[in-house]
Amino acid sequence: MTVQRAIVSLLLLAACVTLPCAPREAAAAAKSLGVVYSDGRDTEDVPLASLEKDSDELFVSAYDLARIFKATKFWNAGNRKLVLRIGNHRYMFTMDTRVVVVDETPVLLRLNVRYDRDAIMIPLEFITGILAPRMAEKISLDPERLLLSIGSPEYNVIAIEILDDKDGTRAVLTLTDELLYHIDSETPGILRLKIYGGRLDPPGFTLGEGKGLLNRVRAEQVEHDAYLFFDVKKTVRRYRVEFETAGAPEGAAGKSGAPRRLVLFLERGKLPEIPEVDFAGKKMVEMLDEGAKRKIIEPVRTIALDPGHGGPDIGKIGPSGAREKDLNLQIALMLRDRLMEELGIAVVMTRTEDVLVSFDQRVETANAAGAQLFLSIHCNGWFTGDAEGFEVIFLAPARTEDEARLARDENASATYESQAAGEDGGDDIDFILWDVVQNEYLNESSDLAEMIQREMSKTLGIRNRGVKQTGLRVLKGLAMPGVLIETAFLSNPKEEKLLLGAAFRERIVEGTIEAVRKFQNRYDETRAKPTVE
Repeated sequence: MTVQRAIVSLLLLAACVTLPCAPREAAAAAKSLGVVYSDGRDTEDVPLASLEKDSDELFVSAYDLARIFKATKFWNAGNRKLVLRIGNHRYMFTMDTRVVVVDETPVLLRLNVRYDRDAIMIPLEFITGILAPRMAEKISLDPERLLLSIGSPEYNVIAIEILDDKDGTRAVLTLTDELLYHIDSETPGILRLKIYGGRLDPPGFTLGEGKGLLNRVRAEQVEHDAYLFFDVKKTVRRYRVEFETAGAPEGAAGKSGAPRRLVLFLERGKLPEIPEVDFAGKKMVEMLDEGAKRKIIEPVRTIALDPGHGGPDIGKIGPSGAREKDLNLQIALMLRDRLMEELGIAVVMTRTEDVLVSFDQRVETANAAGAQLFLSIHCNGWFTGDAEGFEVIFLAPARTEDEARLARDENASATYESQAAGEDGGDDIDFILWDVVQNEYLNESSDLAEMIQREMSKTLGIRNRGVKQTGLRVLKGLAMPGVLIETAFLSNPKEEKLLLGAAFRERIVEGTIEAVRKFQNRYDETRAKPTVE
């Protein structure tokens, strides 16, 4: 009976120990590995697992590994060893050890081979560190995109070259055949080129640093088609894509003969120079009506704070992804608390959440609250990352192209209002270049702008761009002095990092509060003086 029981046990063991069954579920499934074959097999996604608490290393099951590389396999449950024969080499793994014996030579992995949930799990580094150098066919793993390529597929999109001149920028793609393509610009600032039947090596077409009118290029390979995503500068006026029919350079010929060149051309629009700085202290008021100067200065009892943008109107986006609408709100909320605590001033907010608020609603909120001051908080931006500094703007006709540019940038938010209302936003800016209501507060708005500029110059430690005047829609119709504060350039990587730090935002608040305090002191000084009629 004992012998019979032993024989049955051995038979059951033989049925199961050739290799543990396919894992019921990938243990702690975290990500998946895209596998592209050159032998005609369909592209697939293979589950990966994360098993080590203090490591980013990913694991693939031995079942999937053997299937991917068409390995013969043997599992010895008694001594917990797995043998895979892949190509001309034999790889032996021992559970819970780092040792892989390649033929007769031991090689160490960084982490142990694991046995988890009825599956043998092998560190992904085995593929690139041990297996790939010993394979006859090419194996490449893109660790960022988790894409494994096995063999050398026949690419038909084989090269990219970026050329730039005075007319614009050309992205020249070399193809072995004239393939169908489609391009769209549904995402602002991004041109997406789909090449039907295209096959390319994505890392070779991914350019992290741009040239000319291109910021960067990213490529993707899906099962049947290839995609290229071109991140373009704001100054691109228009674009076109076409095959060049003549003058193709010499290169590797494809199945149909000479290579073809598919060219994306970006036409250069007019780019104004980075504006020069006007330092605070220089008077910048351009009066249209000298008699409009107010004779009575009110005490500051209520301030309206306006965090710029919101909702679908993101505003500017920094190089690392910081969003202007979020930073504006954070600064405004900090300023609200400090104004109430330190100066005892009531504060009304035009928004306290991430919502879209129209220019008219912002102005109406301030007017309805009877506020004595209106402060709109924003971040600046430019076409390149080298523009820097802070500036304060009040409502008056623009005198320079830079001031007109400021108005165009900030007034562009009206497009979102029109979309929400189902209307055509148009480009009617002329009517806001001068506002009868704000004319009454022109001098006070100018003085407030200069005070804020001067005090922030003391606290921020970045370039002082001075006080500007232009036609800002958010200041139109205010029954009080109002200014817009451009705290720093979100397009500048250094200043984006500053804006993301609480200490710098505190310095913005500190300079603004001190300016409000000095503006408030003017009421106390003038109240004691007799009014001259």
